Amino acid sequence: MNKSIFWILLIAFLGALLYTQTYNYGYTGDDGIYAYYNRVTQKGLEEWTELFQYGSMNFIQINPVNTSIYRPFTLLTFAVEYAIFGEFEAGNGHVFNVILYFGVLVILGLLLVRIFGKRNLPIVLPLLILALYAFHPIHTEVVASVKSRDTLLASLFAFSAILIWFSEDKRLSIAKAVLVGLLFFLSLLSKEETLTLMAVVVFLGYFIQKKSLLESLKNVLPFVLPSVIYLLLRGMVLDDAATTYNSVINSILYKAEGGERLATNLYIYLEYVKLLFFPHPLSWDYSFSQLKIQTFSNPMVWLSVLFFGVLIYFAVKGFKSRSFFSFGILCYFATFSIFANLTDSLIIGSNLGERFQFIPSLAFCLLVVYGIYRLLLLMKVEKVGLVMLLILAPVFLAFSWKTLDRNKDWKDSLVLSKSGVEAAPNSWRTHMMYAEELRLKGKSIEKTSPDSAYGYFTESVKHYDRMFGILGRDTLVPQYLNTLAEVLIGKKDTARAYDVLERSVRRNPKKHYGWFKYASLSYDQGKYDKAEELYLRSLKTDDPNLAATYTNLGLTYIQSNQCQKGIAAFEKSLEQEDKEEVRKYLAYLYTKVGDNENAAKYSDGVDVGEVAFQMDMKAGNDAFKKSDYAVAVENYKSVEYDYQEYGGADKYPTYFAAFGKSLLELQDTLGAKRRFLKSYENESTNAVVLTNLGTIAFYKDKNYPLAEKYFKEAIAAGPDDFFSAYTNLGASLIVQRKEAEAITAYENSLQYGSNRGVLSNLMLLNKAIGNDERMKFYQSQLDKN
Repeated sequence: MNKSIFWILLIAFLGALLYTQTYNYGYTGDDGIYAYYNRVTQKGLEEWTELFQYGSMNFIQINPVNTSIYRPFTLLTFAVEYAIFGEFEAGNGHVFNVILYFGVLVILGLLLVRIFGKRNLPIVLPLLILALYAFHPIHTEVVASVKSRDTLLASLFAFSAILIWFSEDKRLSIAKAVLVGLLFFLSLLSKEETLTLMAVVVFLGYFIQKKSLLESLKNVLPFVLPSVIYLLLRGMVLDDAATTYNSVINSILYKAEGGERLATNLYIYLEYVKLLFFPHPLSWDYSFSQLKIQTFSNPMVWLSVLFFGVLIYFAVKGFKSRSFFSFGILCYFATFSIFANLTDSLIIGSNLGERFQFIPSLAFCLLVVYGIYRLLLLMKVEKVGLVMLLILAPVFLAFSWKTLDRNKDWKDSLVLSKSGVEAAPNSWRTHMMYAEELRLKGKSIEKTSPDSAYGYFTESVKHYDRMFGILGRDTLVPQYLNTLAEVLIGKKDTARAYDVLERSVRRNPKKHYGWFKYASLSYDQGKYDKAEELYLRSLKTDDPNLAATYTNLGLTYIQSNQCQKGIAAFEKSLEQEDKEEVRKYLAYLYTKVGDNENAAKYSDGVDVGEVAFQMDMKAGNDAFKKSDYAVAVENYKSVEYDYQEYGGADKYPTYFAAFGKSLLELQDTLGAKRRFLKSYENESTNAVVLTNLGTIAFYKDKNYPLAEKYFKEAIAAGPDDFFSAYTNLGASLIVQRKEAEAITAYENSLQYGSNRGVLSNLMLLNKAIGNDERMKFYQSQLDKN
C-alpha cells in the first residue's frame, strides 16, 4: 500500500491538473441556482439553517419551487464560500471543484488498491483503472461546472465511507460505524445519487470479501440508517413533485408509450456506452429533438438489446463464481439505475447527461482494464503490466487532450452555449441558451456599441427561430416569444416584433411580461394611445408589476400631454414603491399644471428644470432609435444649452454623437461636424465619431490629411467594420499620392472582406508603382469575380 500511494497521488494530481485552466473561467449554465441567483447563499451564513428547512430549488430568485431536489449541504458550502470571500467569484468555485476532484481520485485510488489486493491481483490494474477514470473527458461537465460541486461532494463523502468500511476486515467498531454513517449522510445531503452505492457495498461484500449473500446484505446496515433518515427528511421537507418539467421538451420519454418507451431507453443506454468508449462530440444538453423517440424498427435498438443482453448474461453467469466481470457489470447497472428512467415516477427530466456517468464510469473503467488484463493472460503475453500500459497510453493521451479541449467550452455561458449548438444542433435547449446569451451580450453593449449589438441580436434571432422550429408553432415555452421580440427590437425589426408579441399575449393572456413588452414597443414607436391601452391591459394579468407599469403609463401620458392622468399613474406607482425618479416626474407634472402646492410636496431636492431636460433628452433618443432624425434634432437642440449643467458627457456620453448623426442624415454637414467635434473632445476613441469626422473632412472639406488622421484613429479605436475602416483610409491616401501606404491599407482591408472596388484599386496602385507581378495577381482576382 505504501508504494502505491505515490502513484495514486501522482495520477490524482495529473487528473486534477487537466482542469487547472478553469480557475479563471466564469459561471455557466445552472451555476447561478447555487450561487448568484440564490437568495440565501448570497447572504453567507446569516440564514444558513433555512437551507435545511426547504428544497434546494426554493431559494433561487427565478421560479422558486419547494420540490425536486434536497441538497442542503452543498448549498451550505456555497454560503460558507460567500461568508469567506464576501462576494461570489466563479474562480473560487472552479478551484474548489478541482481540489474536490483530486480528493475523489485519491479516495478511489485507495479503495481500488484495496479491492484488487483483496483478490490478489497486480497493483498495476487499480492504478490503470484510476488513470483511465481520471483522464476520461466525460467527467468534464462535473469538474468544470461550479454547480456540479454537489456530485463531487457526494462522491467524496460516499467513497470515503465505503473506504473506511471496506478497510475493516473484521466487524466495524461503533465509532467507525458512526463515522461511516455520518459520511454517507453528508453524501446524500450533498446529492442523492449516491443512494445506489449501497448496492455496490453489497457487491463488495459478496464478490470481493467473498461473504455469503446474506452476510453481504448485512454489510449495508451502516449505510441504511443515514439513507432512511435522509429519505424521511426529504419527504417532510419537499412538496409534491412539480409538473413543470413533465413534458417532451425535457424528456422525450414523456411522449413515449408502450414499446416506444423500452426502445427509446435502450437507444439512450447505448448512447451512454458510446460516449464512454468514444467521448465525442460532447454536449451539455441532449434535449428534444437531439434524441428522438425510437421503435424496435431501428437497428441500433436491437444492437442495444444484444449488447446489454450479453452483459446481463455474463453478470448472471459469473454471479455464483464471483466473477470480477459480473462484479463490474452489476456495479455499472446499480450506479446507473437512478438515471435509467425505469418507471414514470423515476423519469429524471433529462434525456441524457454526461454528468450522470461520473460514478457509473468507474465500473466501465474497471471492466475495460480488467478485460484487457484477462485477454493478455489468455494470449499468454509476458510482462502483462507493461503491455497494458503501452495499450492504454494512447488512450490516456487522447482522453487527456479531449478533456483539455472540452474544458475550453466551459469558459463562460456564451462559449458553452455555442458549443452546445455545434455538438447538439437539433436540441431546442442548446439553441435557446445560445440565443439567450447572444441577447444578453447584445443588451450589455447596445448603448456603447450599437453596431456590434446589432450583430449579436441578428444571430440571436437566428437561434430563437431554430429553437421554435424544433418545438413547432405551438411551443411549450411561449415565454421565450417575449425575449425573441426583444432581440427583434434590438435589430430594428419592429414589425416582426409586433407580430411576435401579439402571438405571445395570445398564448399567455394572463402573463404580465408579454403585455408589458408589447406596450413598451408601442411607446418606443410613438404609438402612445396603443401603449396606454396595452399598459392598462397588463394591469389585469396575474401578478403584474404595478410599480413599473404605472411608471411607464405615467410616461406615456406625459408624451400624449395628459398631465392629470400622468399624475394619477405616478401617484399609484409611488404607492407601490417610493422612487426618487417618480417623485421627479410628479414635481414636473404638478409644476406644469400650475399646482405649486402639490409640486412642493415632491420638489424637495428635485430640479424641475432637470426633469424637463431629461424628458426632452429621452424624446430625442427615442426619435433617434426610430430614425426619426428631424424630431431627434428638434429635441437635441432644446437641451444643448443645459447639457453641461445637467451632467454633460459623464452622464450623456453619446449625446453629441447621436446629435451629429441626426444632423448628417438631414444633410446639415456643418452642424454635424460641430457636434462630432464636441463628441471628439469628450471621447477621442469613439470609432463611429472618428469615421464620421473623417468622412466629412474627405468629402465636404477636401482636407485629405485630416481625413487620413481621423481614419487612422478610427482604426486604432477598434471599429465594428474594419473592412470599411481600411478602405476609407486607402481612399484618403490615394488622393494624396501615397500609393505604397494606400496598398498597405487596402491589403489590410482584405483580411476582413473584399469587393471589386478594392481589388481594382490594388491592381491600379501596383501598376502605378511598377509592381507588375502584384498588378497581374489582382487583375486575376478581378477576372475571377
